[in-house]
Parts: sequence; structure tokens; C-alpha cells
Amino acid sequence: MRMIDSVELHPQRAPAPPRAASTPIAKDTVPYVEFLAFEPHGSLLVIEAPNLASQLGRLVRRSGPRFDVEAELTGLRGPGARSPGGRWLLTGGALFSGQAACCQVIDLHTFQVVHTLPVMRPFVWVDDAHFIAQSPNWRTAVTEGGVTRAETRRVDPALAAALPGLVTPEPSMVLVSLASLDCRPLLPSLLLDEETCAVLSSDKDILYTATSFSRVSAVSVSDGQVLWQRPPSRLVTEGTVYAMALDSSTNRLVTVGGGVEHDTLVLDARSGDELSRHSLEKLTRGMTPGPSTRGDAVHFREDGLGVIGTNNGLVIELGTDGRWCAFKAGNRSHRAIAFSPDGASMILGGAEKNLRVVPLTTR
Repeated sequence: MRMIDSVELHPQRAPAPPRAASTPIAKDTVPYVEFLAFEPHGSLLVIEAPNLASQLGRLVRRSGPRFDVEAELTGLRGPGARSPGGRWLLTGGALFSGQAACCQVIDLHTFQVVHTLPVMRPFVWVDDAHFIAQSPNWRTAVTEGGVTRAETRRVDPALAAALPGLVTPEPSMVLVSLASLDCRPLLPSLLLDEETCAVLSSDKDILYTATSFSRVSAVSVSDGQVLWQRPPSRLVTEGTVYAMALDSSTNRLVTVGGGVEHDTLVLDARSGDELSRHSLEKLTRGMTPGPSTRGDAVHFREDGLGVIGTNNGLVIELGTDGRWCAFKAGNRSHRAIAFSPDGASMILGGAEKNLRVVPLTTR
């Protein structure tokens, strides 16, 4: 496995001063913001949820220079995924036995739920007619002998009976047809180590998934062949994954999360080889008096500019030239990131009761 020291990947902090101070906007958000995405015409889609797993959140569309609320839809949870053409949005739905088990398909033209399906996140669209999701796993129970698996799936029986074409014989990442509401299995899901995030290659033929225990896989969408797979961490301290993104300009796959040894991995998307690993706390040591720095979100602009949102208000920017910088943009977790359609600014959302906009002027 080829290793590149972190000093090579990020040889130095960017010498330019930090970005201009972030500006709070949309001050009536409900923590936590779990999803942000711009629509083709410039409106901003936001999924907000209370900090209680048992409570559902809301989707709002914000428009205009002040990002005022234009439309609202309640009874869902993030994160979400917007279709390439901008017609559909996938979000999580109500929990079943306290765990995620379904998704909502929202028509953004009418701002209404048109389908409730027995599949769950992570969501990623192939095109406007097909998307990838996860068929819910087996139900489990904790007993004196350990974790036992029930013979029933973690899904509402009535929903499964209404849409049998979406309930695969075994839990799996699946390719779903929106027209026929059936699916094809792609990657088996493991008990207690389900996929938590997914991205597609730029040609839409390779699916990359990651579990919370850092098991990362690359799967061919056309035939379901596993191209490579990184084994999971043996211990939580070795590193966990909260978010993942693909830098198409360099074909690097970046995961962020938590861990003592590292909380960020950079992988070669073609081979799965580890290029580098980083501790965000070490990279940003002395920049914040708050809790240890952990990665909560990661997003890349088309030109390769990368942004990592952290749990303590720091934003870590990975420049297209390989240099990095970090700057404060609030005091709490940044869980969602979106670049404006013109790429001139980014929107941050998370645990604060507002969104923040950061100008991305040329350095």
C-alpha cells in the first residue's frame, strides 16, 4: 500500500490570511442543519432537525438576498440528495423501532412527498430516473449472549408489503428505478456495520461507500462487482467515518470523522490505496480553545477546492495547490456545506441557529 506523508499532501499552511469573516443569515433555523443544496434557479434547500432522534425535522426552500423562507415541508429528516435535473429530493422518513428504515421522495416542483419507500440512506442519484439507497438490515436485540439477529427486517411490514420490489432478500445497497419502484442489489450490507455515506464517480459508473467503522468500498454500478474494499477499523479509536466526498479533479476520495490515531483519510479512488491520513486536531492545534477538532462534513467544489466542516466552528480549506488553511466560522458544529452556483461563496449549516455565508474571493 503506497503511503504519502501528510507533509507532501499539504506541505504548508496557505500563507494568505483567512477568508473574510462569515456572515450569519437565516437566523430562524432549527439545529441541527443536516443538508444544504442550491437549486438550479438559485434557491437554497435546507433540511433542519431538532437534536432528538425521535423527532422529525423540516425541509425549507429559501430564496432572495436574505434567504427568506419560501416553502416548508415537515415530517422528514436529513441528510438528503437532490437529483441532477433538480426535480426530486430524497430524504429520510419516520423511524421504525427507533432506527432509520424508509425514505421520502419529494417532488420539488410541488414541494410534496410523492413516495414513501422501504429504503434508507445513504442516498445518491445516478440520473433523474435512478438512485442508490440501502435496503434496511435485519432487526437486532442485545441479550446476555451478545447481539442476536431476528428473522425480520428493520422496516414497517405494511410498507414492505406495499412495495415488495424494494425489499431485497438480503440487506444491500441497491439501485432503484423511480419509474418501476423495483431495485437491483449492488453491495451487501453487514450487520452492525451499515453504509453511512456514498458518492459516485464523475462518470456515474463507480459507487463509493463508507461505513461508520471506516470500511470503504468501490463497486461497479453496471454489474455490482466490488473493485476494491478497505477493511473496517478494529477499534473506534482507529478512526470512524461521518462524511465522505470525491475530488474529481484529482480522483482522491476523502473521508472525515473521529478517532485518536486519525480522523481524515485520503484514498486513491482508482485503487483504494491510502495516500495519507491526518489528525485535524494536530493540523489545527492552538487555533481554538474548544473541544478536540473532529471532521463532521466534507465537500469539494468542481475545481477541486475542498472544505471540511468541524465540530467546533473551524473550517479547514484544502486548496487546489495542496496547501491548507483553517479559520473560524462560528462556534459550533458545521454539518452541511454548499457552494453557491457561481462558486463565489459557500453556505455552512449545523448546530447554530442560523446559516453562515463565507465569501470565496481569489487569494
